[in-house]
Amino acid sequence: MNKRIVTAAVGLTTAGLLAGCGGGGGGGDDKPAASSSATSAKPTQKAAAPIISLAAATALLNTYETVNNAANKTQDAAKLGTVEAGALFQESSAQYKQFPRTTAEERAEYVKPFTYTDRHFYIPTSGSWFMVSAALTGDAFDKGFRQLIVFAKQADGHWKMVLVNNHLGPLPALAKGPDGAPVVVAPDATVGGTKLSGLDTAANDLLVSGGKKAGAALADNAVRRAAVKQNATRNDDWGKYKGCLRTDYEDAGAKWDKSYMTYPDRYALKTADGGALVATTSYYVMLDFSTRPDQCSVVPEGATTAYLHGDQPGIRSRYAGLDLFSVTGAGKAALLGGDAQLIGASS
Repeated sequence: MNKRIVTAAVGLTTAGLLAGCGGGGGGGDDKPAASSSATSAKPTQKAAAPIISLAAATALLNTYETVNNAANKTQDAAKLGTVEAGALFQESSAQYKQFPRTTAEERAEYVKPFTYTDRHFYIPTSGSWFMVSAALTGDAFDKGFRQLIVFAKQADGHWKMVLVNNHLGPLPALAKGPDGAPVVVAPDATVGGTKLSGLDTAANDLLVSGGKKAGAALADNAVRRAAVKQNATRNDDWGKYKGCLRTDYEDAGAKWDKSYMTYPDRYALKTADGGALVATTSYYVMLDFSTRPDQCSVVPEGATTAYLHGDQPGIRSRYAGLDLFSVTGAGKAALLGGDAQLIGASS
């Protein structure tokens, strides 16, 4: 699990950088408004079989918890890969690679064990994935810290965790099908005029343009405001070097980013108002560069030194994002939370 997750409402994680000159630098303890857990649903007709039993789903989460805690102690990617896949494993693998480059305090926090509590399982009767809402307890997490989790069945038949999303506030009430189970929404569906396939671009746009383009359609909330603020203050840390060093964001997608954009995934369940609760991935780039290479350069620091060393005219830091959205039946989308993790960098 990506343990160094920073909820978007508190700001997204960024790569460590320094400047060089002279040619050298969720949320609260919430529950869904209406449970659609496979455990508490009361079918109005003979229920279809869930894609996985509650007992088996519970065992999966228990096993994941045990294996992840053990793998984090020694940054054992092979061990973690037995229970984790997709964009989440992409992030976790990057964290393991960066682990020796982080501070002693960060390393100590990372290996602290965690436990999932207050679990709510959302298991449909079709498809090959299910969701879990759970609180995380442990010394590395604030009280009430919650995540929405996605487990997906892999090609070899094994179930693995593929997405984890921090979120603020309560989740929307979920709809129930005739059998009482959660209802899956197609990942390419249009809900109230909002294309679910465009939500990743909307999330990225909060950083890229400050929400003036695709992100303008997202509802105003604390998560949105924090991301827009990150765009507005992106150059503040350069201090006295602000005249020759600059930071910008852009959507990943150029030819030199393709190899990083491995998991364009979306998972959605229907909400009670006809909308959708959507867990999705996104990829974006943070560009740090010198506008006066003869006077200033960018110097990698911290986690970024897992990929680059020494003075650079510019650095292209690539991030994987895991985002959680609520889309109303009328099509109004809100970014509820998520995380971003550095997964690679190049000059």
